[in-house]
Amino acid sequence: MGNFLSRLRPAYRAAVCLTAMSVALVPATSWAHTINEALADAYRSSGLIEQNRAVLRAADEDVAQAVSALRPVLDYSLSASYVGGPGAVNSVGNSIEGTSYTLSLTSSMTLFDFGNNFLAVEVQKELVLAARQNLISVEQNALQLAANAFFDVLEAEAFVDLRENNVRLLTEELRAAEDRFEVGEVTRTDVAQAESRLAGARSNLASANGDLIIAQAAYLEATGDVAHQFTQPTSFPSIPGSVDAALAIARRTHPDILSVQ
Repeated sequence: MGNFLSRLRPAYRAAVCLTAMSVALVPATSWAHTINEALADAYRSSGLIEQNRAVLRAADEDVAQAVSALRPVLDYSLSASYVGGPGAVNSVGNSIEGTSYTLSLTSSMTLFDFGNNFLAVEVQKELVLAARQNLISVEQNALQLAANAFFDVLEAEAFVDLRENNVRLLTEELRAAEDRFEVGEVTRTDVAQAESRLAGARSNLASANGDLIIAQAAYLEATGDVAHQFTQPTSFPSIPGSVDAALAIARRTHPDILSVQ
């Protein structure tokens, strides 16, 4: 970096330094992520959701094609041909030369097919409903994975903080044991035990850091975004007080796909 800056003009060098300082001074809270942002990232970046949306659009097109079989079909064709040429004559000796055009129109409509076309339309409509339900299921799974990944990162970060505090505490205990050993209050065995506890704490800290890396990788896979500083949820959505209230909400939000007697 120093060699790069030394090759720049003084004005450019000052601009680069000011830009780097402005980036470094951005507060960490600007990178904070909430659970809502994690769910939004997962919804936007999920390839499975996009794939099932395409499947749903294709199913809608299949319905249109099935309905078209119940409509009249109009076919047309237009052709042109050159007739005759120099020296060409007809049976009475007149010269023949010119262009002829032919236009044909054909209309057809199915009057009776034992209900096959009508049933084909109904089948395609049911396939659209199935594709819509599958899309809802994929969306719910993607959001659940994102929520699990979000809280797994929070849990892993909490364990890392806990292990770091434990290492600091046992480091102070080892230092105190060594000081007491110097004045003859404890034996070498006590110091060795303190060293063993500190080594175990450091091992647990390394394991916690590994779990945090795994949780961050799972978050990246679920949301398509790197795990930044997370914000703990301050409140949770209210839950209906009864099953009937939950069913009423379900009927209101999905009247076309939920039917409960």
